[in-house]
Amino acid sequence: MNLGIVSDCVHFTTPTGVVATDNHIFLRQLNALAVHFDRVTICCPFIEFDDSKSYSVYTDKKFHFIPLSNPGGNSIKHKLKLLLTIPEWFKAFSKINKASDIVYQRFPNNLNIPGFFYFYFKRKKVFATYTGAWKNEINQSKTYQFQKWLLKKFFRGPVWVYSSEEKLAKNIFGGFSPSYTIQEWNEETVQVNNRINFLSNNKLTSLKLISVGALNSNKNQQYILNNCLLLKQATIPFSLHIVGEGVLKNEYQNFIDQHNLNNEIILTGALNYTALRNLYREKDFVVQATLSEGFGKVPIEGFFHGLVPILHQSVMAPYFTNNGTRGYLFNAENSNDLFHVLSNVYSTTSAKLIAEKIKEGRIFVQSQTLENWASIYFSTVKKYFDL
Repeated sequence: MNLGIVSDCVHFTTPTGVVATDNHIFLRQLNALAVHFDRVTICCPFIEFDDSKSYSVYTDKKFHFIPLSNPGGNSIKHKLKLLLTIPEWFKAFSKINKASDIVYQRFPNNLNIPGFFYFYFKRKKVFATYTGAWKNEINQSKTYQFQKWLLKKFFRGPVWVYSSEEKLAKNIFGGFSPSYTIQEWNEETVQVNNRINFLSNNKLTSLKLISVGALNSNKNQQYILNNCLLLKQATIPFSLHIVGEGVLKNEYQNFIDQHNLNNEIILTGALNYTALRNLYREKDFVVQATLSEGFGKVPIEGFFHGLVPILHQSVMAPYFTNNGTRGYLFNAENSNDLFHVLSNVYSTTSAKLIAEKIKEGRIFVQSQTLENWASIYFSTVKKYFDL
């Protein structure tokens, strides 16, 4: 069976002629899904190669590509350019329709709005993932709300959304967004057990923190920085690595310089899979203050490596932490709530309790693997369409 995929995930061709993307998790997920298909054709935007980016390459010969131009931006000029690309999109949809038996559409994005109607009227077998927040939120864009409405009312195949509920409607399922394989879970077992044994027999001497994500206002790293300054003023020992690139990087670095936090806080920039994995192994806590997020892969990645999540009370945070039994919650609308949580963890929480949270997190995340995710998708699609 041949699979077609329509996504706005940006790709490029390296100087050696191989296709790559800087969305490492996207590629890892598609590798897992491709196991169940004979051929995979991806329709997606291509841009010029940038050697400053960390990227992952496609090595499986099953993958083939239908490249699109990549119009973007919020100006009127950019919006008009976007409209001019729609005929190009429909030509690509026609190609992927011919090349595939079933199409996987990853929402939300501009590309899959006309894509929805094309494959709907072609009566194509389709399935989808909605990777944004499934519950309507304040200031959520009208196009995102429109796409959710289309998926709820008219989509002709299974749809997976980020929800702790297993089934929300006849064709809408709660799902997760995996990053790691069961092999990688097993590979972490020794170092996680060593961490558990250490915490079971020693006190916490420092807060070893990591936060991962694009450096922007929604990811809200400034809130974390503000609370880390409070930690320093309270003479609570800590270290924080912030992993990612973004428009606020210089602003964050200026804050770190201004408040003499360079010994405690490091902006690493983007890291590849291996470097990030090694950094996770050095830390004890994942801290995320994201204001709006559909799923949040970072806490799951942390669980794999034996870290305890400390999360803003967003939609999925109570599910990740099991309402606090395998992690901690704070309210980012309270200017110093994270400081109070971190202070309590350092000063009053026993290291043995943290070790228990690590154990529970590892059990939870064992089911959140790439293999399990791909198997659920494939078996559900087969059953749904009686394939």
